[in-house]
Amino acid sequence: MKIDLLHEFYKFAHRRIPLYGILILLGLMLYTIGTSYKISPYLLTQGFGAGQWAIIIIIALSVDMISMEYRDHTMATLMYKTSNKSALYTAKFIVLVIYSILLLACGVLFSFIIKGILVGSRYYWLENYHGHSLINALLLNVGGTLIYLLFIVAFSLVLILLIKNNATVIMIGLAIGFLGADLSSLAMVAFPSLKTILAWNPLNMINIISQLSNNDMQKITYLTNSQLIIANLIYAALFFGIGLSIFKKRAI
Repeated sequence: MKIDLLHEFYKFAHRRIPLYGILILLGLMLYTIGTSYKISPYLLTQGFGAGQWAIIIIIALSVDMISMEYRDHTMATLMYKTSNKSALYTAKFIVLVIYSILLLACGVLFSFIIKGILVGSRYYWLENYHGHSLINALLLNVGGTLIYLLFIVAFSLVLILLIKNNATVIMIGLAIGFLGADLSSLAMVAFPSLKTILAWNPLNMINIISQLSNNDMQKITYLTNSQLIIANLIYAALFFGIGLSIFKKRAI
């Protein structure tokens, strides 16, 4: 496992994609500002959209990490070097999770820099926002995004192993990112008698990005913070297990 992990880190670190991901995140955060009416406390707590954009970037990277190996015919070499497919798949998952942490850390750093340049002292990081300071709300939202990324990485790996088409998987990821929460809310409004059950649907999980810093979101998700965290972790473990099973059975 250690050798597989070091090998995956080495390959990932020597590609340009990780750097591009960070630069793209910065560009998309600036795009968010450009398309916003004004910079508000809410926008600050969301890290100028860093969480939502990080999800899309990680989906693309997750898809590429698997498809690249099969496309370039390097998966056979990896299988030859290791007798443990589980360790190889787990190593890829861990690398993606660690990069997710790095990407979100860059998002927080960019948020401080952008706020300092464009807003200055107009808003203080210690100002109250829904019972939290702006800085605490930002960190809570980033923490929620990280938890959701565990789920979305595992889910993306399953999709690319099943569908084997990068564009299709990325489009599904985009649909979940931009429409998932709305579709989940629509389903619970359409079937109010089933809302306590429908609240556990996977599309509802993305709301953890905002709910940890805003308890009013519970009126939309019908789940408490702890329930939303546990549900995300359960889905992450479930999809990780499914992905691992598919990966072990898939022909090279």
